[in-house]
Amino acid sequence: MHGAHKSRNSPKGVSHPQFTNGNETKEARAERSRASAMFLYLRDIGDSINLFTGPKTRGRRPNQYIKLDLKDPEQLKLAITLTMAKI
Repeated sequence: MHGAHKSRNSPKGVSHPQFTNGNETKEARAERSRASAMFLYLRDIGDSINLFTGPKTRGRRPNQYIKLDLKDPEQLKLAITLTMAKI
């Protein structure tokens, strides 16, 4: 046998990285996705008027986020209305 036995070395229960305990519902995930998208739209608006300097956020974009061309007035208006939505 080469290497360690996998089943003996893997974390069990809460310490396992794929452990889910049912505390998060689909609605909570969707709400978090909407809030993350709102903050990304705010970041895009700030970037379009040169308000921010520095690196952008890393990682995967939320499902609710759609990249908009903020040079287009209609899409800029849409981005502003999306940031005004209640979380």
